[in-house]
Amino acid sequence: MKKSLTINNCKNCNYDLEDVNFCSNCGAKKITKRITFKNLVSEISEVYLNVDNTFIKTIRDLTIKPHIVIDGYINGVRKKHLNLASYFLLSITFSAILSFISEQFFDIQSDPKNHENTNEVIKFFLETTEKYPTLGYFLLIPFYSLISKFVFRKYKKYNFTELIVINTYFIAHLTILTFIPYIIIYSFRDYIEETSFYFLILQLAYGTFLFKNLYKLSYKKIISRGFLAMLFFVLIVAGFTLIAGIATGILKEYGLIN
Repeated sequence: MKKSLTINNCKNCNYDLEDVNFCSNCGAKKITKRITFKNLVSEISEVYLNVDNTFIKTIRDLTIKPHIVIDGYINGVRKKHLNLASYFLLSITFSAILSFISEQFFDIQSDPKNHENTNEVIKFFLETTEKYPTLGYFLLIPFYSLISKFVFRKYKKYNFTELIVINTYFIAHLTILTFIPYIIIYSFRDYIEETSFYFLILQLAYGTFLFKNLYKLSYKKIISRGFLAMLFFVLIVAGFTLIAGIATGILKEYGLIN
């Protein structure tokens, strides 16, 4: 059986390849080898494990210079780092794998008793997002973006859609960054609740670093913005709790819930 294929034109755009390894019209790589397990593993490694690939670069640069990645994407740079959709989908994949590992290997599941004294509407929301974490992802992004818009409203550097881009990168990166630490924590089950506090601190610290670099503000100013964000967050949660309480009362009155 032939191990290589004769390729005279690009399979993506049908452009004449002649004697080159990459298409000069669309940039696609010329594939001459048949698909084998070895070639498939090699291709995956080339895309995701090579130190020069965009996946590693994106993780590294979002950690140490996030403004370069995010401002670059907003301004049209698409080749240096993974684009927003790809990075977000990867983070959802990481989250799904983490949920699977926690349930199947460490038997860590949500305890219904945690929501016993919670408002019915909020309880439904919490249980749904715990069961379908991806849904929680999509709900957090516009919520964080709304808070960002309010907190940085006088700077007018980013519009609401651009803030959605920023917060999508923010949530996706934290998910990927904490993937391995979470697995390590799961092996010490008695400390899971305590460590959630440290991951919250990590989220606040990275958020401060991220927005400081994006808006070019001093730490003093960004910390004051952070306190304003937390106050706004508390007010939104309080408002949501009030609305949920009213909704629960109406539903009970009509016998739709017990």
